[in-house]
Amino acid sequence: MKKRNIVALAIFALFYISFGVFLTLNQEKIVYHPFPGDFESCSNFASAEKITYQGTRMYVSTTTSPTIVLYHGNAGSACDRYFYAAEFTQAGYGYIIVEYAGFSNDIREPSHELIKKDVENVISYLQSKNIEESIVVGESIGTGFATHHAHLDPPERLLLISPFTNLSDIAKERFWFYPTSLLVDDALDNVASLKNYSGEVTIIHGTDDSIIPYKLGRQLFESITTEKNFISITGVGHNDLFTVQQTFSALQDFLRQE
Repeated sequence: MKKRNIVALAIFALFYISFGVFLTLNQEKIVYHPFPGDFESCSNFASAEKITYQGTRMYVSTTTSPTIVLYHGNAGSACDRYFYAAEFTQAGYGYIIVEYAGFSNDIREPSHELIKKDVENVISYLQSKNIEESIVVGESIGTGFATHHAHLDPPERLLLISPFTNLSDIAKERFWFYPTSLLVDDALDNVASLKNYSGEVTIIHGTDDSIIPYKLGRQLFESITTEKNFISITGVGHNDLFTVQQTFSALQDFLRQE
């Protein structure tokens, strides 16, 4: 083999290994993209209580009806998800829109561990307020925290929007050229979290989703053994899911269920 080929191969190998090390050490920075907006000054939730409970921040509006807990996606902030609150309120529900550790000007770096602690604090808050009827909604990466909530304190119903099976499977789709099963900390495993869940699960997923592939939502659905419902939103991807009326109609149908 010519010397220049050996050098080229060595450079490629170095890059390959270095990139793998980068992925391994920066997993959570790759996953989470928080918006720096301020939690307290969010005008979208002017009519809600802005509560910090055991270090976890929440936009809260409770009623005598069941309370819906929302775990949002990996980018932006809870303040961006005000449109969910409007849907919940219109349907007669109270809500808790959870803001994650490391988001909205929190000085900490977001991590799976810290946000799982947020989930535990939300459950503790529900118990402290004697809120016994709850529904949990998760969006994108938030489905991992929604199913973690369901594992710790099962709600009556669960809605998962653009969900995945586990983090390893997402990494495998995105970084197919790496042995991601050896690199990824699979801290969010929706299949495992729902293994013993006995409530009703509804999944909404766009057929053209390239961020969390549609097939992962289907695989999660197939793994669920309890009552379940899968709603395909044709022709839309991950970030434009709520640009079509079909998605809002599916959400409204879910909220109308008894």
